[in-house]
Amino acid sequence: MSTLEARRLVRRVIELAARRVLAAVDPPSLATADEPGVAGDPQNGWSFERDLGPAELAVEGHRVSSILYERLTEEKIADVERRILETPELGHYLAGQPSLATRRYLSLSCGIWLAVPGLLDGTGLVSAQPPDDVHAMARGPLSAGGGLYEADMITSALESCGVELADVRDGLDFGCSSGRVVRVLAAAFPETRWRGCDPNARAIEWASDALPAIDLFLSDDEPPLSLPDASLDLVYAISIWSHFEPQLGLRWFEEMHRLIRPGGHLLCTTHGLASVDHYARHRLRAAGQSREIAKALYERGSWYAPEFGEAGDWGVVNPGWGTAFLSPEWILANLLPAWHVLEFAPGRNQENQDVYVLRRV
Repeated sequence: MSTLEARRLVRRVIELAARRVLAAVDPPSLATADEPGVAGDPQNGWSFERDLGPAELAVEGHRVSSILYERLTEEKIADVERRILETPELGHYLAGQPSLATRRYLSLSCGIWLAVPGLLDGTGLVSAQPPDDVHAMARGPLSAGGGLYEADMITSALESCGVELADVRDGLDFGCSSGRVVRVLAAAFPETRWRGCDPNARAIEWASDALPAIDLFLSDDEPPLSLPDASLDLVYAISIWSHFEPQLGLRWFEEMHRLIRPGGHLLCTTHGLASVDHYARHRLRAAGQSREIAKALYERGSWYAPEFGEAGDWGVVNPGWGTAFLSPEWILANLLPAWHVLEFAPGRNQENQDVYVLRRV
């Protein structure tokens, strides 16, 4: 299939998805019966099928949390679970025979929160937590171990494309805040040289003191970064392009292309149509705004608003840093052929943001 044919196919899929989203937030709006020529109509001689559900990666696993959990002895795990059950505000999480994945997350995070002896030495995790005046994406006992969910999602997305994190020499957490995710990956894969950057000076200052094994540095909120060309095998960015004004976002994609070696990878998450549905279902955005965003994604492929205002986001003040939504069609139209899109999982991040894995050409 040619690039033009691929773009036309994606446009038809996005058109159908947009109509469904608009129908959900405003039933009379653009709600139609099946149209001739849309994806999945066998009478047209082609179909667009995905064996996995929309919010699934080709490989779904818990590589990082498994690596860390398996460093613990059975006696240590039993001790951690006993302490969790004895703690009133935590014990209910282990009720009802939770899955093994849930038990791993609870044992690692809550065990660190409860300061169970030997847990840090056994796993390589770090217990330091940022104070309330330092930016952090999550706080409390379920986050004490760091971004275990995100670390597992990153490894699953890369493994979906045949990439093993153990083979990555140099990795960057782009927009790392106070280091919640990179600290977990550094514990699981200590042989990799991990870096992190963020324009939030207070977060970088705190994380540099708390996580001395990771190369953390303050970045500007405009490119470039202070790194040499082709110096990275991997960059990941969790909920970063969900904030860039689209033209600024394109400049940062160009900067990632400069920094990543040919054949290296960029993993990023963005708001898309799944996010429109997420915010509408949970009433986190007004129905009128949800219609506006869905219409913009259908017509232009992107939507942006400088929603942080003059106060900025934890001290980061930039008219190009707000809230952005991007369609897969926008990604294809703007990033090909400099990048290859290897994986796309709509809504995979927290049943909200889309996950992309791109390979640098």
